[in-house]
Parts: sequence; structure tokens; C-alpha cells
Amino acid sequence: MCLLANPPRIEGMSTQKKERKATFLFWGAAWGLAESTLGFVLHGFPVPSLAGMIMVPLGIFFMTRAFRETGRPGAVFAVSAVAALLKLSGLVLPGGAGLTLRPAAAILLEGLIAAGLLAALPAFVHRKA
Repeated sequence: MCLLANPPRIEGMSTQKKERKATFLFWGAAWGLAESTLGFVLHGFPVPSLAGMIMVPLGIFFMTRAFRETGRPGAVFAVSAVAALLKLSGLVLPGGAGLTLRPAAAILLEGLIAAGLLAALPAFVHRKA
């Protein structure tokens, strides 16, 4: 039996839920890939905090996109969790622990803070301009 011709059905999961999951997986993977490549390169430069100055706004962009597409603060944390998992792939690189563990923890913390703020301030976030 060919699985591609008849993909397995996931019972009980709505199309909307699948779209939300696809959204946070996409933006989380994009952020994680950026962190694993560009972040690794930026940490090699002798400029203090260069990686943070570039990667934090980039992370905010990815979290914002996920929130705008889903409207859920939980998606923001999910994006950061996916990105942090991908960042942990850097453990296999030379000097991996020092260049991977702290940024991965920072990514999770960014997501937790952003999701908390979005959940705590819904009137501010959802107001019309």
C-alpha cells in the first residue's frame, strides 16, 4: 500500500489546528535555521553583542509573524521552542556547547516573555490603530 496515495488521517484535528501548527513550525524552523547559521557566524566576530543585536530583532520578526497569522500567544512560544531545538543542533559543531546552550535558552526566554506579554495585554495588542 502506498502511503503517499492515501495519507493517514488524523482524527479529531481540525483544518484550523493543522494550519496553526504548520504556521508555528514554519516560522520556528526559519528562525532556528537563521540562528544556527547566521548566529553561528556572527558569534565568530570579535564585536561584543553583535549576534544579539542582529538575532534578537530577527527573532521578534519571526514571533510577530506567527502571532499575526494565528492570533494566539501560545504560537509565539511554540515558535521559540522549535527555533531553540534547531539551535541545539549546533552542539555537534566545534565549540558547540558555549555557542549553543546560552542562545537556545535565550530563544526560549524570548518566546516565553513575548507570549506572556501578548497574553497579559490583549486589549493593547488587538486594538485598532
